[in-house]
Amino acid sequence: MIMIMMVVVSYPGSLGAAADKTPGMTVSYTIQPGDTLFGISKKYYLTGRFEQVAKANGLNPQAGLKAGTVIKLKNPLVLDYYEVRQGDTLFAITKHYFNRGNYMDALMTYNGISDPDTPLKIGMTLRVPLPSGEGRHHVVKGDTLYSLSVRYFKPQDYQKALAQTNGINTASGRIQAGQELQIPNPYYMARSESTASAAAPAKLSIDIDITRNKLYVKAGGAIKKTFDIASGRKAGLTPTGSFEIMTKIENPWYSAKGIPGGDPKNPLGSRWLGLSVPNTQGTKYGIHGTNAPASIGTNASAGCIRMLNEDVEWLYDAVPNGTKVRIHT
Repeated sequence: MIMIMMVVVSYPGSLGAAADKTPGMTVSYTIQPGDTLFGISKKYYLTGRFEQVAKANGLNPQAGLKAGTVIKLKNPLVLDYYEVRQGDTLFAITKHYFNRGNYMDALMTYNGISDPDTPLKIGMTLRVPLPSGEGRHHVVKGDTLYSLSVRYFKPQDYQKALAQTNGINTASGRIQAGQELQIPNPYYMARSESTASAAAPAKLSIDIDITRNKLYVKAGGAIKKTFDIASGRKAGLTPTGSFEIMTKIENPWYSAKGIPGGDPKNPLGSRWLGLSVPNTQGTKYGIHGTNAPASIGTNASAGCIRMLNEDVEWLYDAVPNGTKVRIHT
């Protein structure tokens, strides 16, 4: 089990200003041996966009990570991963991660309150973080932070969110020892679900046939676009298997010869989509443009997938980091 300390983000200032800011939580994560920014992003944000984690922590996105270093993960979709133990119940796990004390802390920080004894002013509006989406509460006589936590914190709501995230039957709530559960960030859930729902019809994947030198963009199982490509000049140069888009760079530099991006002599063309080939950080193998359009359709590269610049620019705009890529013969 990976333990992460949960810290609710504080939003100082007036309630009016705070209400315009996106609520969320920040967790502290200790780097483990073998961790990569890409892997951490996939685990806690469920996306390969690791640049945001690097930027938030002042890290070089291409550099390795030092074990033991503590980084901050701002508003991740997943707060933690929990390995179920013998005798655990979904309700007990819910109470461990989401309890009234944590809920009071959330109420305070969402509303810029630092002292739990601060009296609430009648008529003021408080932001109320809920699994179903943020609400509002207009303070009336007698309201306290504790009374509001009693009113709005409902363990069954958080238990339902935990069950839905992990595909558990909410009626039985049955879990098994050894099962790994994702602990969702409930204050992010409503927005992430709506975003995912809106994006679902357009979710794309890439299939590359290096025997035919074809790249297929698929929506579900249907082919949406087909492109001619160039692949490795001899067998074994282009890696095969299942990968993901890990990095996206406009006008990439060709560091091997110090050729800047945008230079007509740059063999990488106008775009780079780095692949998550193990131990490469998305910098060695990728899908990229070319300054040699006549090579498209042939086996000509040192291992990467070449495309015409206009084609790779379309692909760059169409697919996000984290897009699945399958390369096969």
